[in-house]
Amino acid sequence: MRSICVVAASAPRLRIYRCARSGARPRLAFEPPGHRISRPALRPHLHKRTRGQALVEFAIALPILILLVAGVLEMGRGYAAAVATSDAARDGARYAAGKAANTNGPGLAAMCSLITADLKAFTGNVSCPVRAINHTPPFNIPGDYAKPVGGQAVVAVYCGGTLTCVGGNNSSLFHYEIDVYVYYGFNDLNLFGGLITIPGSSQTRTSW
Repeated sequence: MRSICVVAASAPRLRIYRCARSGARPRLAFEPPGHRISRPALRPHLHKRTRGQALVEFAIALPILILLVAGVLEMGRGYAAAVATSDAARDGARYAAGKAANTNGPGLAAMCSLITADLKAFTGNVSCPVRAINHTPPFNIPGDYAKPVGGQAVVAVYCGGTLTCVGGNNSSLFHYEIDVYVYYGFNDLNLFGGLITIPGSSQTRTSW
């Protein structure tokens, strides 16, 4: 189908036609059929301005992105520390509440050895008590335990009426409460305020 075009304007050596066919664009008189006019390239100074604007925006957004990624990583580390301390406290409480072969209870030293083994993959700096605390939680600093430093785990234990978690032939200690707390000093690279103490705790009752 041929389009019917009429002259819209004229100039020396230039005639612009308006075509009646739907969708047809105006064509120059000397333009060959099927010829496409290429889009003019951006001016050099406009191209440089756009590129410079993109660099400025990237420089502003980059520190924010770095902080977000670092924050997510630190939160993951903190969550892992909370899980590790809770698991170690639960294992220690269950072990201390059970009966040993020669005594009614396994004692503090054996319980702390188990907690240290649980935390070995997370930290090798574990501070175990030489005797149990003589009151139920909450435990206080510095009377009941020392605040942990970065990367250190501190264990605090309440073993009912005994200070060694060994027990004895005393019926009043039967099914007595045992509380085991593991405090970990988490160093968050000052993203959330510096050193944070993450506690893990467990409570059970003795079988001795």
